Amino acid sequence: MEQLIIGTAGHVDHGKTVLIKALTGVDTDRLQEEKERGISIDLGFAPFRLPGGRLAGIVDVPGHERFIHNMLAGAAGMDLVMLVVDASEGIMPQTREHLDILEILGVQKGIVVITKIDLVEEEWRELVSEEIKDELKSTFLENAPIVSVSALKGEGIEELKKLIDEMTEVLNTRSISGPLRLPVDRSFIISGFGTVVTGTLIQGSVRVGQTVAVVPPGLEARVRNIQVHDSDVDEAVAGSRVALNLSGLEKDEVLRGSVISAPGYYRQTDLLDVLVELLPRAKRQLKNLDPVHFFLGTARCVAKLLLLDRDEFRPGENALVQCRLDRPLVAERGDPFVIRSYSPMTTIGGGRVLDPYPIKHRRFRSEVIERLEELKQAPTAGGDSAFIRRKLEELIAADSLKLAKETRLDLATVESVLKDLSGRGIIHKLGNSFLLTELLDQYENKIQAELEKYHKKNPLAPGVSRARLKGFLPAAFSQRDYDALLEDMQAQEKITMKSNLLALYGFEPQPSEGDQKILDAIERAYHSGQLQPPSGKETIEKAGAPSARKDELYNYLQSSGILVKVSEELYFHKEAYEEALKFLKAHFSENDKLTLAEFRDITGSSRKFAQALLEHFDQTKFTRRVEDYRVPHKLKL
Repeated sequence: MEQLIIGTAGHVDHGKTVLIKALTGVDTDRLQEEKERGISIDLGFAPFRLPGGRLAGIVDVPGHERFIHNMLAGAAGMDLVMLVVDASEGIMPQTREHLDILEILGVQKGIVVITKIDLVEEEWRELVSEEIKDELKSTFLENAPIVSVSALKGEGIEELKKLIDEMTEVLNTRSISGPLRLPVDRSFIISGFGTVVTGTLIQGSVRVGQTVAVVPPGLEARVRNIQVHDSDVDEAVAGSRVALNLSGLEKDEVLRGSVISAPGYYRQTDLLDVLVELLPRAKRQLKNLDPVHFFLGTARCVAKLLLLDRDEFRPGENALVQCRLDRPLVAERGDPFVIRSYSPMTTIGGGRVLDPYPIKHRRFRSEVIERLEELKQAPTAGGDSAFIRRKLEELIAADSLKLAKETRLDLATVESVLKDLSGRGIIHKLGNSFLLTELLDQYENKIQAELEKYHKKNPLAPGVSRARLKGFLPAAFSQRDYDALLEDMQAQEKITMKSNLLALYGFEPQPSEGDQKILDAIERAYHSGQLQPPSGKETIEKAGAPSARKDELYNYLQSSGILVKVSEELYFHKEAYEEALKFLKAHFSENDKLTLAEFRDITGSSRKFAQALLEHFDQTKFTRRVEDYRVPHKLKL
C-alpha cells in the first residue's frame, strides 16, 4: 500500500501542534517540558486518516531556532509540507529558515496554512496573505494553495483535509526493491520489550524476524516487532512511519542519526564528496576548511569543507567540496544535506552528495574535479564498464561485493562486467580483489625499482621490511591487497619474501672485500669484550668505517647470527650472549629468584651490562621481574 508522510514547518508558536491536533485528534507534544513551556522541543508524530481512506503520518517539527537541529531530523522524507504562518504575525525568521531548509532538501509539494484567523480582522488576513505570496516567489511554494484556518474553532479544517487528500493522490513512488534504509529519529526502551527505534522508511522494506544492520556503530540486530501508526504489521515498506523493536541492542547503541539498513550494504563514512550551494541570503562567503554544522537525514555533525576547485565561494554560488566529518554517518549518492554556520548557527546552504565513499583528495586536481563534474550531471550510477572502471580507479582495489555497494548496482551485473573486463585484460584479479592491470604494472614496477635502489645502497642488508615498502604505494591500498600483490609477485619470481623482509628474486647480501675486513674487525672487538662489550661508536671508528654505516654493518652482523642485539645501542657477541644465558639457566636450576647483583657477580660483568641483559631477558619472556628480583618465566632449563 502506498504510504504518505506529511510534515509541518514554520516559526515557533504559530500553531503547528494545535493544527495537527485539529486534523488528527492527537497532541504531538509528548514531553512534560513541552507541555509546561507551551512550545514543541522535539519531533512529534500522529497518524492521519485522509477523507479518501488512506492513512498518512504527520511529522510535527519544533519551530524555535534553538531546536532547528530537531526540525532538520524530521524534515527528511516529507512527501508534502504544511508551511504554517500565524495570521497575527505573518512571515517570521524561522518561517524563512524552514523554507530554505525545505528547498535544500528537495521537498516538492506544499500547502501554506494561515492559522489563528479568529484573532485578526479580514483586512489584516489579506495583507498577511499578500506578504506570504511575495515571500514565496521563486520557491517551490510559489504556486502553492493558501488555506486559512482556526484550529481552535475548527474553521477551514475540513477544507484543508480535502486539499491534502487531493494533492497526495499522485506521489513519487519510493524504491521498495532497493536495500532497506531507515534513518533513526528516536530510540527508547520499553520495559519487557527492549530497544525500539522510529523513523521514516525511505527505501526498501523490512520484515519481522529479519536481521538488520545498525550503522553507526556497525552492529546487527533482529527485528522482533514492527508497528506502523501504532498497529502491528508483518512488513513495512518505503514511505512508512515505522517503529522497530530490535533484539540484542542496548538503547545507547542506536541513537538519532544511526541508520537501520540491509546488512553488508551501507557503511559509515567520515568523508563525503559533495556539491555545496550557499543561499543568496547567507551573510558571508565560505573559505577553505571552514567548519560548518552538517545535517544529513537524521544525522548531525561538524564538517570541515575542503574546497576542491577554489579558495572561497560567496552567497548564491556553488562549489565542489570534500566534507571531512567529525563523526561518521551513512550517506547515499544524491542525498540532500543542509549546512549551518558554525557560530552563530544559522542555515546558510546545502547541497547533494556526489560520492559517499571517496578517497582523500588534494585540492585543485584536474582529474578529481573532472570526475565530480561528471557525477554532478548523473544523479544515478550507470551500470556499465566505464563506471566500474572509474570506481576501481578511485578505490584502487575492490572485490565484487564492495563494487556493488559503491556503484549501487546488483551483484550479478557487477560480476558480469568484471568477467568481461578480466577477459579483455583490462583488470587483474588479486586475491579476492580486482584492480586495473595498468595500475598493477605500476605497483609491481615501483616495488622492484625501490628494492633495486635499496640493494645498491645497502648491499649488506637482507631486504626491506614489508611495512616500509608499502609506504611507497598509496595509503588507500589495503594491507590485504598488498599482501596478495606480494604473493603474486613471489609466484612470478619477481621478489622473495623471508619472514618480514622483501628482496629482489635471487638477491643475497654479499660483503665486498673491504667490507669483510671491517666486519671481521667489529666481530673481533665484540668477541674480545665478551660480557663487557665495546661501544658501538668507538668500534666503528676503530674498524675504519664511517659512522653513517653503523646500522647497515650491525644489522648484517645481527642477521648473520654473529651479534645479538640486546637494546637499541647494545650488542653482544653470540658466544658471550649464549654464555650469559647459560649462567641464567644454571642459576635457576638451583634457585627460585635472581637479583641484579647476583647476575652481575655470576657473569663477571658490570652492573650496566648485567641490567641490560636482564631487561632483554624480561622482554623475551625468559624471565619476569617481581619487585627487585627476577623469576623464571618461559625459560627452558
